Amino acid sequence: MSNPAMRTNRDGTWAGIWDGAVNLRDLGGLPLDDGDTTVPGKVWRSGAPEPITPTGWAEALEAGLTTVVDLRNAAEIAQAHDHLPDAVRPGRIVTHHTPTEDPGDPHFLEACGPWLDHPRSYAPNTAMYPHLFGAVFRALADAAGPVLVHCSAGRDRTGMITAMLLSLTGVEHGAIADDYEQAFRGTVHRGGIAYDPVQGAWVQAERETWTAHEMDERVRERRAALLEWLADLDPVAYLRYAGLDEGRITGLRSRLRRPAAPGS
Repeated sequence: MSNPAMRTNRDGTWAGIWDGAVNLRDLGGLPLDDGDTTVPGKVWRSGAPEPITPTGWAEALEAGLTTVVDLRNAAEIAQAHDHLPDAVRPGRIVTHHTPTEDPGDPHFLEACGPWLDHPRSYAPNTAMYPHLFGAVFRALADAAGPVLVHCSAGRDRTGMITAMLLSLTGVEHGAIADDYEQAFRGTVHRGGIAYDPVQGAWVQAERETWTAHEMDERVRERRAALLEWLADLDPVAYLRYAGLDEGRITGLRSRLRRPAAPGS
């Protein structure tokens, strides 16, 4: 599955139609359980938005973007701004800082630390912090219009949240896995802050490039883990557990769907 609106940066990461955006993709056009497809221009996913240029933000506004949901923790945001100050984001775009984890929680590090770039972390992560996930999905539900969801690479935390949203919407699990795979393949070069389970500490990770065979192996095992997690996931029950009311859950379920025809 490919998106003709995508292109690659010089470092091999995927860039979208907003100038400077990394690993950007529209969640429209995915197959639904009723035979329809998700509506484009409602929810985008990406990596960190600091590289987006003034032209790119203008393109985002032209596309209708109203809200950014940032899944990074405070330390990641500070580091990103130190390296590349984000001074061009239009003020009328509302940004919610809604991390999905507590990077200083020893229980989180024990359960999820070895799997932070892997769907094996999703089940313990969601079980541990329903209040944090509730804040993420309230921000999505309350957005005045189209939304961008992102973390640092746009791969796993973003993939976890968008997979939950797509599952709630009724997107086929295989298509959700395809979407995750595109994001994973869009971050061939890795770097930034990472948890080292051997040292038991957060460290500055070196940038890494995988061969095509290594990438295929990593994708294969991650797809399997993601599909296993999705098979066990009840998104409605989880969102209720996370404190969302029925109105917000209904709104989230319909955000990527076309309105029902009158009388249908």
